[in-house]
Amino acid sequence: MADASHRGRSCRPRCSRDPRDIKKEKAGEALACARRNKRSRLSSLDVASLSGIRDDTDRQRVRKTSDEQVAIVDGHRVAYQVLGTGKPFVVMISGMGDSMSSFQDVAVEIAEVATVIIYNRAGYGASGAAAGPRDAQAAERELSGLLAQIGVSGPYVLVGHSVGGLFAEYYAAMHPGEVAGLILEDSRPADFTRRCEAADVGMCTAPALAVRFMPNGAQGEFAALSQTIAQVEVAGPVQGRDVLVLSRSVEPNAAAFDRIWSVAQNDLALRYPGSRHLVASRSGHYVHQDQAEWFVSSVVALLGDVTC
Repeated sequence: MADASHRGRSCRPRCSRDPRDIKKEKAGEALACARRNKRSRLSSLDVASLSGIRDDTDRQRVRKTSDEQVAIVDGHRVAYQVLGTGKPFVVMISGMGDSMSSFQDVAVEIAEVATVIIYNRAGYGASGAAAGPRDAQAAERELSGLLAQIGVSGPYVLVGHSVGGLFAEYYAAMHPGEVAGLILEDSRPADFTRRCEAADVGMCTAPALAVRFMPNGAQGEFAALSQTIAQVEVAGPVQGRDVLVLSRSVEPNAAAFDRIWSVAQNDLALRYPGSRHLVASRSGHYVHQDQAEWFVSSVVALLGDVTC
């Protein structure tokens, strides 16, 4: 992990056991540890409230909304949910073709120890269509506008799945002061398409026929994928933040596509010096669904590292 002293805002978990040691801890123990830490932090908040201390930060800490809400960002509707209360603030960015409901079950679990924000990008679910290319720059503007509307100023821990990982990488690079940590879940590496095509492997991107049946937002993101990749590469990796790469397991005798993906995941972790790379056993691309308990524990462990 990146040295917390570089940021000046990290602290160690208050529990005696270290929740980062996922291999030695049962999956639920890291979550229980973080819950105890959170109760301790909320107790401090109660004391502050009784003392008459009120500021914007305190108001953020008591926010709790489970119903779907709608904000207007750049003239279009953006549907979102806020779950849980208090710091840290976790923003979950779904993959291409997936709405925020993809994260629903794990978001509820993570919301036991954090405020979790999930949302639909333009053209998904109740979110309206937006003009212009649906590339990383558009996703960054949309998320920045949404967070401003919600009134949560961060810093945030971004969780990006698949192409959502590219959007998370770009947002972190553009807003390093707002990002405390980055979690990339089987995220599409920016150079994966080039690697895949150089190896003469078929279906390096989603088949056009499949894209036709995706939400309108996904079709726009697919059309702008090359722009997104270029933007992420030009922006470069965010520096001095805790980064966790979570990947699906790939067997040695797997198909060429999967082997290339596995190597690219290793190199994605190397893109962020000091990052941690964990591989989920018996999992497909949707680690947060196939190994939900492991996923939640891994996320909670990082939260213990990056926030007080």
